[in-house]
Amino acid sequence: MAGGICALGLFTALFSASAQVTLTFNGVSPGATVILQAGAPLSIGPEGVYAGIYNQTINGVATPSFCIDVARSITAGQTYTDYNYTDLSLAPLPPAGPMGGSAAIDIEKLWAAYFPAATGNSQDAAALQVAIWLEVAANVGYPLSVNGNNLSDPVYSEAASMLNNLPNLTAQANLVGLVSPTGQNYVVPGTFVTVVPEPTTLALAGLCGLAGLILRRRK
Repeated sequence: MAGGICALGLFTALFSASAQVTLTFNGVSPGATVILQAGAPLSIGPEGVYAGIYNQTINGVATPSFCIDVARSITAGQTYTDYNYTDLSLAPLPPAGPMGGSAAIDIEKLWAAYFPAATGNSQDAAALQVAIWLEVAANVGYPLSVNGNNLSDPVYSEAASMLNNLPNLTAQANLVGLVSPTGQNYVVPGTFVTVVPEPTTLALAGLCGLAGLILRRRK
């Protein structure tokens, strides 16, 4: 039991001690332009925004993502050094979040079901992005309209279909949040996360190893 608690503590410390990462936003592709409007407390739009796969370079690694933060904007080619990974339920940063556990699970299901098709089709990519925006907004509690929430619009209609199908989805992708106080916040695959332990974390790892050695000797 002691070894298990130590291992869990080390995992938590490793994740929370990840160093800030450098992100460069390379643009949205595939995707499409949609008209987005958010009510109070965000009070945004209506304005044209890109919806689709947000292509990032994170610590030199090409990484696909979707925006989960309609409160902040970002410019293609711009580089930030103040991003950190976090549990998806804790993202995005206020005022557009956090989304909470229910929305995080739903987004993991949407990604698992619809991301493969989104990589090769502009409408599918835009619809998945819209579905993610709507899911976050519904759980955070601000009203969000995309293309007037008009079911005759193909992007919104497909996004609504994705959300309606959530009760039938079971597979979940491994996703995490990528947050910044100055840049947009994103959902990214957990497989791209690189954790860099801080000195205190390394010390904790050493203590865990010593505790395990003492436990084995006592046995």
